[in-house]
Amino acid sequence: MTGVIAGRRRRRLFASPARRRRSVPQWAWLPFAVLAALLGMLAALRALGVDGPDWYRWLTDPRQPVVPAVFLGSIVAAAALYGRARNAAGRVIGVLSLSAFAVGALVLGLASYVNCAPGGLPFFEPLTWVLSGNGAEPWGAGPGCPTETPLAAHLARLCTLWGALAGVVGVVVATMRRQIDRWMAFWAHRSVVVIGAAAQVAPVVRVLATNVPPKASLIVITSGGDETFLASTRTLGGRVLAADTVDGDALTRVLTARGRRCAESVHIIEDRVPEALAGFARVARVLDAALPNEAMVTRVLVRIDDPWAAENWRRTTISPHRAWLADALSATEQTARAVVGRIELIGARRLVLAGQGDLAAAVLAEVAQTERERRVLAPNHQLSGLEVTLVGTGATQLAAEHSAQQARFGNDSGIAVVRVIDDPASDPVLVAAGRSELTTLLVIADAAPALNRPTRLAGQLPEVTILAVDPTSTELPQQPLLGRLTSFGVGLLSGDELPEDHWTRMARLLHTAYLNQLGDAIGSRPSARAWPELPQFFRDSNLRQVHSLFSGVTLLGRTWAAEGPGDDLSPAEIDFLSRREHDSWRRFYLANGWRRAAVRDDARLYHDWLVEWDALPPPARVRTSGGVRRALALLDVAGYRSQRETRMLPFRRLGEVRARRVAEAWSWQTESGATMRAAAGDWLVTDPESGRQWSADPAAFTAGHEPLGGDRYRRGGFVQARPAQLHEQVQTLEGAAVAEPGDWLVEGDLHERWLVPVARFATAYEPV
Repeated sequence: MTGVIAGRRRRRLFASPARRRRSVPQWAWLPFAVLAALLGMLAALRALGVDGPDWYRWLTDPRQPVVPAVFLGSIVAAAALYGRARNAAGRVIGVLSLSAFAVGALVLGLASYVNCAPGGLPFFEPLTWVLSGNGAEPWGAGPGCPTETPLAAHLARLCTLWGALAGVVGVVVATMRRQIDRWMAFWAHRSVVVIGAAAQVAPVVRVLATNVPPKASLIVITSGGDETFLASTRTLGGRVLAADTVDGDALTRVLTARGRRCAESVHIIEDRVPEALAGFARVARVLDAALPNEAMVTRVLVRIDDPWAAENWRRTTISPHRAWLADALSATEQTARAVVGRIELIGARRLVLAGQGDLAAAVLAEVAQTERERRVLAPNHQLSGLEVTLVGTGATQLAAEHSAQQARFGNDSGIAVVRVIDDPASDPVLVAAGRSELTTLLVIADAAPALNRPTRLAGQLPEVTILAVDPTSTELPQQPLLGRLTSFGVGLLSGDELPEDHWTRMARLLHTAYLNQLGDAIGSRPSARAWPELPQFFRDSNLRQVHSLFSGVTLLGRTWAAEGPGDDLSPAEIDFLSRREHDSWRRFYLANGWRRAAVRDDARLYHDWLVEWDALPPPARVRTSGGVRRALALLDVAGYRSQRETRMLPFRRLGEVRARRVAEAWSWQTESGATMRAAAGDWLVTDPESGRQWSADPAAFTAGHEPLGGDRYRRGGFVQARPAQLHEQVQTLEGAAVAEPGDWLVEGDLHERWLVPVARFATAYEPV
C-alpha cells in the first residue's frame, strides 16, 4: 500500500511542475443542473397530486433524506463548475448560487401551496406564503391540498435557508477578502510573486495568470487601490496583498515555506527604477537568508526599461554565490527581441533600420546576439548572415556605438555586413534602401514618426515588410495594419507571451542545442519536445543547469569577466563542472519525485541515470560533458566569460578561538585530508564550536589574535584572500597543500599563506 501511495505522490509531483492546469469543460455544470431540475420537477409534480410508480413515490417521499442532500449539492456544484468553466470570480459563483436557490424556493413553494388556499385568492395567497418564507402549514385545508408536508415544501424551505446562509457567508467573505488573501498567500507552498503599482503590473498579471505552474499561487503585492484591478486579479486566481501591510516578516512568509525558498519567480515592476531596486534589495535579503530548495531555481526579475542601464545592472548584480538568479527586464530589449523574431518569421535576410534611439540600438544588439547564437547552435549550416543597412544622419554614430558596446564584452560585432547611409531618412532614401531582391524588413524606429509616413512607404514598397513605431502603443500585433505594414509600440509584453529573461533565454538555447543532438528522436519523450511544448519541469531543469554552471565556475577560483576575453577551462575543470552538473541534475529530479530504475519511464518518473557520477554509464558522462561545453559556448556568445581570479581582496578576521603553546613537534590534518606538520613552540589552535584543531606560527598568531584571558583569544586584524584555483599548489608554513574546489587562498601579515574551505571562510572572515 505504501508503494502505491508513494507512486501517486510522485506522479502528482511530476504533474505539478510539468503540466498545465486542467481546465474545466464548458459543459461540466450541465449534468448537475439537470439533476437538480429533475429532482425539483418530480417533487413539484407530487405536490400537485400527480401519482406514479414505486421509484417515483420513493424519490418524492418527504421522509427520506437522500433527495434533499443531492438536490442542494447539485445546485452548489452546478454554480461552482459554471464559474470555474468561465473563469468567473467567487462573487459571480455566489450570485449564481443565490439565484438558483431563489428560483428553487419560488417554484417549489408555489407547487406546494397552489392548491391550499380555500379562503383567499387562488394564486396570490400561496405566493404570499412563499415570499414570507414558506412557513405556512395549510396541509389538509382543502380537497386538493396534500394531507402532509410534501417534499417540494421541504426543498423550498431548504432553498430559502441555504440561500440566506449563502448570502451571509458571501458578505462575510467579501468583508474579509483581504485577510483571506493574506492567509492563502502565507500558506502557499509554491508561488509566483508580482510587486509593483497596479497600473504597471496589470498587463503582467494578466499574462502570468495563464502561465502559472500548477500547484503554484499567483501573489500580487501592490501599492495601488484600484478596485477594478483587484477584482480582475482575484478573478484570474491571484491573491492580492497591500504593499503597506507587507513588512520583512510578511515578505519572508510569502517567499519562503518552512524556511526554504518557495517562490518560483518574483517580478518587480515599479514606476521608477529606485523603487524597483529598493524592492529588489528587500527580496534579496529574504532569499539569501532562506534555505536552498533543490526542487526549483528562483528568479528575481526587475523592470529597468533603459537597455544600457538594464545590461549594466544585470552584469553587476550577478552573484554566483547565490542559489537564485536575478535579471533586468527592459521594455526596449523585449520589443527588440519581438522585432528580430519577426525577421526570422518572414525569413528576411536584409534589415533596413531607420532611427537612432534606444530601440534602434537594442535591435542591432539583438541581431548580433542572435547571429552569434546561430553560429554556436548550427555550426555546420552555411547560412549567410543578415545584411543590415542603417539609415539616418546619425547612422555612422549608431554603428560605431554598437561596435564599441559589443567589444566592451569581448564580442565581435555579430553582424556580417553593416551598410551605412548617413543621409536624412527621407521617403526617397528609405524607398531606395528598401528595394532589394532579398526579403527585406524595414523598421522605422523614430521616436515620433509622421502620422501617415508609414502608409506612404507601404504604398511605395508593397513587397517589403514594414514595422513602424507608434509612440502611443505598447503592443506588437500579429496582423498587419495595411498590406505588409504593422504599427507597434515599445512594451514589456508581446501578445500573451511572458517576457523572456536573460537566463530563461540561455535555458531555451541549451534545450535547442540538446534537440539538435537527438536527430529523429525529437518528440520521442516529453523532455525531447520543442521549447513551446516542453513541460515546465524540464524548462526548470534547463534553468537549473545554467545556474549550476554559473555558480560552479566560481568554485574553480574563477570570476565571470564583465569585459574582455576569458581563460579557457582545463580538462580537469570541465570534469569538475560535469560532475557538479550531474549531481545538481540528480538532486533536482529526486526532489521532484523521480526515482532510480533499471529502465527509464517518464510516465512513472523512473530514470536509470539517477546514480552517482562514478556509477554513471560512459554515454551519460559524454552527454553531460558535452552539455557543459555547449553551455559555456552559449554563455561566451552572450559576453559571459570566466577568468582566473588573481586579485587579493582585503578581509577582516572574525570570531574567537582557544589556543596554547606546544613544546614538541606534532602533526594534524586539514579538512581535505592533507597532513600538516607543526614545529616545536607552535600554537595549537582549537575552534570552540566545531572542535577542529590546527597549528599557527608564533609570530603569525600574535599578529592576528588578541588575548581575552586564559586560553581564549579574539581573532583580529586583516588578511588578503581570493578564491583558490582548482588543484592550486600552496606552500604553507606547515607544508604543501593542494586546493580543492571552493577553497580560498588566504595571506596573512607575514605573507604566510594557507587554504580555507568555503564554508569556514564565510563564517571566519568578512569583506572590508
